[in-house]
Amino acid sequence: MDLTQGVIPLQLIKFMTPLAITFVTQILFHTTDVIVVGRFAKNAEHAVAAIGSSAPVVSILMTVFLGMGAGVSAVVSRFMGAKDYKNVSRTVHSSIVLGLLCGVFILITGLLFGRNAFELLRVPQAIMEDTLAYFRVVLWGLPAVVIYAFGCCVLRSVGRPNVPMVILCTSGVVNVVLNIILVTCFDMEILGVAYATVTAQLLSLVLILGTLHRSRGAYRFLFGKLFRIDFSILGKVCYNGFPAGIQSGCFAISNLLVVHANNDFGPGAIAATSVVGFAAGGLINSIANAQHQTAITFTGQNSGAKNKTRILKGLFWNLGYAIFIGTLLGWLAFFTLDLWLPWCVRNPSRELLEFSHIRAALLLLPGFLFMVLDVLAGTLRGLGYSVLPTTISIFGICCFRVFWVFCLFPFFSKKYWILILNFPASYILTSAILGVALFIALKKIPPSSGKS
Repeated sequence: MDLTQGVIPLQLIKFMTPLAITFVTQILFHTTDVIVVGRFAKNAEHAVAAIGSSAPVVSILMTVFLGMGAGVSAVVSRFMGAKDYKNVSRTVHSSIVLGLLCGVFILITGLLFGRNAFELLRVPQAIMEDTLAYFRVVLWGLPAVVIYAFGCCVLRSVGRPNVPMVILCTSGVVNVVLNIILVTCFDMEILGVAYATVTAQLLSLVLILGTLHRSRGAYRFLFGKLFRIDFSILGKVCYNGFPAGIQSGCFAISNLLVVHANNDFGPGAIAATSVVGFAAGGLINSIANAQHQTAITFTGQNSGAKNKTRILKGLFWNLGYAIFIGTLLGWLAFFTLDLWLPWCVRNPSRELLEFSHIRAALLLLPGFLFMVLDVLAGTLRGLGYSVLPTTISIFGICCFRVFWVFCLFPFFSKKYWILILNFPASYILTSAILGVALFIALKKIPPSSGKS
């Protein structure tokens, strides 16, 4: 898909829709882990809490390296916009090798320090062993996730966002079927959903590499070129992606402080985090991720084509979509909470219901805020500003949340709603600063040399 010409609002929808379906489907398939154990495990609430407890540690291991995918997207899209197909090929192979190295590092780190991380987070002893059991199995699929993610970034950047969607749907169906079989037929509970997840992740890896290998364009992946690394290209990927990865890592670290405080409220609060996070918050985050990738690719291609007019129009439409879709989904999810929550956890306790309603009100009703933030950051990255959105986000989200958890939260007697309020507050602050930075960056771009 050439995003340097055509009707902008329709092109954005056409590009973003398969991305959104892909990310939403991914969340829905992960949600089946929660739903299956929540409905069939002997102690449903503890099983859901165990899966939720492992999520922050998996996140801290993965986010830095998955954030590097922004570098893959930015570099490939700019080379495609400039019609530099030789460097597109070099970027593809260098990125796959980078993904392999990152994945191995994640696996080794998780095996060595997993238990220490859960102890630091004060995971309740009642769910500690289940949390460790689930985490240690899921670790083996994480290298596949990183390589798969980099391959998806390549396909999206060259205008084929529908292919990752098909691959994810295929592996997701396998995940759901195995979840049901291993948990209900073999009574494996936590381990059952873990093995199902890893199997689906490995299948995704095989399918994404197979798709790239069968491609006929400049982005075709050839195993014989796997270790012909172009270090100058790899440097560009790291330059564009590492700041995004650091930003994601800082997000995860600051969230660990929130998780640390959240865990003190007990298994009910942990389970609420899992349910609202997977079933609803993940839906909004998925659309935000799709818009972030769309903003990077659209802006990157038009930046390569030196077309300022299309960049501005694309930004306008992306922000409009973010506000409309985020508001619609957030309010719909919040007002139907009592309908879908019992489907995730059988016989939810009073504590789980109370914590879920508070979390949903403060995360879902203002859900558009995170989408706006991702559009602004993605546009800056598409323009080639990698460090700037990272710096702003570290200050506006990470440092702000540290201040919130250590100062405001104790000042208000450590009330749960005060803890969760840090999320929308940090999104507002960061979006405001990103908006100013983007305005300045756009002013520096010369007038368009191409058609709008």
